[in-house]
Amino acid sequence: MAKGKSIAPASLVPNKTRIRDDDGFVATIRYVGPVASAKKSEEIYAGVEWDDDTRGLHDGSVISRQTNEIVRHFSLKSKSLIGGSFLRLNKFDTGVELDLKLIQSRYVDPDAPLVAPNNILPYSARTSSGRSKPIEFLGEMGIRKRQQMEDLDDISLRSMGIASVATNGDRDELTRAFEHLKELDVAGNMFSDWDSLFDILRTFPKLTWLSFASNKIYDIPSTMQLGDGMFSRLRVLNVNKCSIGSFETIEILDRLCPNLEELCLAHSDLSDMGGENDDAAPLDGFRHLTLLDCSSCNLDNWNTQVRRLCHLPQLKTLIIDDNYPLTEVSIQKGNSEFESLENLQIAGTAIESWTAIESLSHLPNLQAIRFKKCPLTDEIGSGESRAGTIARLPTIEVLNASQISVKERLEAERRYVSSVSREMLQLSAKSNNPDDKEKDEASIANSFRSLGLYEKYPRFEELVVKHKEQMLLVAQSTAMAGGTISHNALNVTIRSMAAESCTIEPLQKRLPGSLKVGRLKIMCARAFGLDVELQMLHFRSEVRVTCVLLLC
Repeated sequence: MAKGKSIAPASLVPNKTRIRDDDGFVATIRYVGPVASAKKSEEIYAGVEWDDDTRGLHDGSVISRQTNEIVRHFSLKSKSLIGGSFLRLNKFDTGVELDLKLIQSRYVDPDAPLVAPNNILPYSARTSSGRSKPIEFLGEMGIRKRQQMEDLDDISLRSMGIASVATNGDRDELTRAFEHLKELDVAGNMFSDWDSLFDILRTFPKLTWLSFASNKIYDIPSTMQLGDGMFSRLRVLNVNKCSIGSFETIEILDRLCPNLEELCLAHSDLSDMGGENDDAAPLDGFRHLTLLDCSSCNLDNWNTQVRRLCHLPQLKTLIIDDNYPLTEVSIQKGNSEFESLENLQIAGTAIESWTAIESLSHLPNLQAIRFKKCPLTDEIGSGESRAGTIARLPTIEVLNASQISVKERLEAERRYVSSVSREMLQLSAKSNNPDDKEKDEASIANSFRSLGLYEKYPRFEELVVKHKEQMLLVAQSTAMAGGTISHNALNVTIRSMAAESCTIEPLQKRLPGSLKVGRLKIMCARAFGLDVELQMLHFRSEVRVTCVLLLC
């Protein structure tokens, strides 16, 4: 980066030119001209909006030295109040050009001197005893072999301050040298428009994978002349955090890149995805798309926005994490929606009822789900929410990136049956048959229907048949106990796995199911002499109403 050299004001285009300061922080030019608060009223400054808003000091307004009033020179596009700064024109540069020399600087010539001759670096480390120990660097020749440009088919140029692509003869030279290139990562650079992205695709005609994340390129202009299928070779495109603000841009991408298989749009604003009247038809494009990432895209309505994706024929992974306004997930049985979907990620949403999760059971091929950080899971805890999700979705094999074992599913389904049957029996005891002591699965199922709980627990009847012995045991223990505390009690064996107390005899207790974890830890602290703050409780079910609690 050239320091101390002023940039001509005419070369700075507000809302387009990207700059970086001496510390490598990147910003967008919002204003060029004099500043009302400056000592020299004629001096030209650049008003910028930082990508990292903590770098700024204000929102584009200053106090005038002449009138002592607020003067606004520019406004921030972000919601930050401190993301702006005024910089002298010799305090930043406008980036570098993507050319052959830049790529060569990232890689090593075959005959270049070794960094670590004999696998020893020219540095040493100080040991705890005060001695110097040489630092070994193994595998340098193997790394160097993989860095030869003529053999590379994927290149990373992340965060190198690139603002444009070489032109004319320099671009032709780049194309000849890397005509074979298939994957390119230019995330975190200083590109400011879609022309740069399209220039890259033209320069490297065999690219199938491109990461353009964290470049402020906004939306594709409607005036741009683009032909359908221009970049049909591209299979993977990452435009996360590119300030896209319209779903129309995504539809244009479908026409330009008809063979896309993976599209990452995280941190875009796709709130207009449902159309003005919330009656937009399902998308008819993206015929080859298998993965779509719409995390943090301001989606707030499943029916009018997300459902537009329901007929994408190859869509296997849909990521809609961190769309907190989204309160529901609604899959209609028999509507042939998301038929290919195998992986759904809905963490960080506003889901607060099990109804949304239960509707996912209508997805015929769902195998994995990410579901946490929402009102429902926060209220009941991670263990209860995991068991409840597994019990309600019979086809999933992975939950929150953790494989579901056969034993875990069995325990989750039994837990579901026990919980629902207790609720049903409590309601039944308040209704017409308080003296009925003999209950079998048929009478319980009939009561279940009569109490109107079928819609609330759609898998109950199926799981009653599968786990009828467990359900009957709970029913019998409830009828015999006749009390709200005793019918909830469990026989618990508590064993300490901590080294200092693992030889102490385990506790045999009958504890109410409503016992708080904090109270349980206090009891364990007294029995085994362990600090409450350091305890970790692990639950293992062994027999129907008996469990083992491992303490470590």
